[in-house]
Amino acid sequence: MSFQLIIIKSAPYAGRQSHEILEAVMSLALFDIEHRIVFFEQGLGWLLPNQQPVGQKSLEKQLAALPMYGSESLHYCQEHAESVLNDLAINDQVSPITSAALAQWIQDAAHVEVF
Repeated sequence: MSFQLIIIKSAPYAGRQSHEILEAVMSLALFDIEHRIVFFEQGLGWLLPNQQPVGQKSLEKQLAALPMYGSESLHYCQEHAESVLNDLAINDQVSPITSAALAQWIQDAAHVEVF
């Protein structure tokens, strides 16, 4: 099984970059390219609910719309989230994976893109 792995490490609302990442993900989905997305390090900030961006589109709403484009495999590294976010609530559309599973995905992916 061949798939693209997208690892999002950048903080949300970092200029235009966040929206460009989402556009890249939607492009994969629109062309029926199997892909998985993992939020990691500062990228975990994308998953915090009720963010109030100033002058930008809500990433929370855009993440919620990804399944409509065929992008349904959204994940975060569970152990990493526990150490970075402590007990903060995160978006419930995103599934936890272990660091061991992420390491295996990195090895199995046809291509890994880190943003």
